[in-house]
Amino acid sequence: MNEIKDKAKTGIDTAADQSKGIVDRVGEQAKGLVDRAGNAAGQVKAAVSDAADSVGEYAHQAKDRVGEYAHIAKDRAQHLAEDAGDTLNTFGKDMTALVKNYPIQALLVGFGVGMLLGRVSRA
Repeated sequence: MNEIKDKAKTGIDTAADQSKGIVDRVGEQAKGLVDRAGNAAGQVKAAVSDAADSVGEYAHQAKDRVGEYAHIAKDRAQHLAEDAGDTLNTFGKDMTALVKNYPIQALLVGFGVGMLLGRVSRA
């Protein structure tokens, strides 16, 4: 009977050792999977961080370009306004000279334009 007990104990010990070996291998595999997942998460985090840095850099460059374009547009608008002012000033001087040189004709043209505008506004 001792022999049966010894065989049963040996069988139980062998099964326990094999189970422990299986648990250890599964634990090692799980640890490997967790480590790989951690590495993958670190790589994803680094990629996202790099992408965010790139977006920030592009946004800064775009802001600088918009500022440059706004400055150029302001300069162009200022030059156009100055040119328009010069043109209107010249036109005003020319009209004043025409009225001074031809006062009666200017009066008749003004009267005629007034009559036309009066007719158009009544209709």
